[in-house]
Amino acid sequence: MTEVGRPSKFNPAFSEQARKICELGATDQEIADFFEVDVRTIYRWKHDYTEFCQALKVGKEVADERVERSLYLKATGY
Repeated sequence: MTEVGRPSKFNPAFSEQARKICELGATDQEIADFFEVDVRTIYRWKHDYTEFCQALKVGKEVADERVERSLYLKATGY
């Protein structure tokens, strides 16, 4: 089966880059801006490229844990 439409701009190196910017707290829209694509393209890449999806999840988990730890420390007086 052949693909219809333009070829994807996706590059496997994007997975590592996306993980790193997610660790800094980037949203899907900010990731789209970084790669100069529409946010819908990021959603499509998450669906089509498992490695990319996993990289985003890992990066966002790191950022979320940092926020949780910071809030905990603030709430307990540190």
